Amino acid sequence: MVTRKKINIPIFDYGLTIYIYDEWDEVKHMFNNIVEPRGVTAIYPGYSVVAVNYKFYTSIVHEAEHIKNALWEHIGYKPMAGNDEVDAYLLAYIFSKMVDVYEKHKESK
Repeated sequence: MVTRKKINIPIFDYGLTIYIYDEWDEVKHMFNNIVEPRGVTAIYPGYSVVAVNYKFYTSIVHEAEHIKNALWEHIGYKPMAGNDEVDAYLLAYIFSKMVDVYEKHKESK
């Protein structure tokens, strides 16, 4: 089973498609059939596609970090070592959206 949600990250106009899956075979075609990971993020100009195996909840924050960094790269922002509040808020936002999809997947089981 796969649960999918497509969102746009406000302010930054950055697209994100989130997949929570049970079996790698359900999503591997979107990621060049790489060896099965716990989670994976594909980065494109202006959007990312992320897939996380339902069994590995903690991989959500791992992949959220990759998405945050891809968004910063997309808009040309350089994080500031002495002030990471913007990073923290964006990471929390991405994480919460991914958790929403995870919870929807969990409810469908």
